[in-house]
Amino acid sequence: MGSLFRPKVVAPPPAPEPAPPAPMPDTSSPGVLEANRRAQQQIMARAGRSSTILTAPENRGGAYSATKLGAE
Repeated sequence: MGSLFRPKVVAPPPAPEPAPPAPMPDTSSPGVLEANRRAQQQIMARAGRSSTILTAPENRGGAYSATKLGAE
């Protein structure tokens, strides 16, 4: 009767082998330099007055367009 209430003792599975660490990026590699250059261009493109305009020119109304919701 004791075996009904006592769980069987089972050995735990072996731990998996750890993966080797990823190599550190080389800051002077061409891919990293190109990514840095693209990031810098994106930052420069977001500067200035053009970065504050949120709509395309064809969707913008005139200087006296309706600004209230529901107005046409």
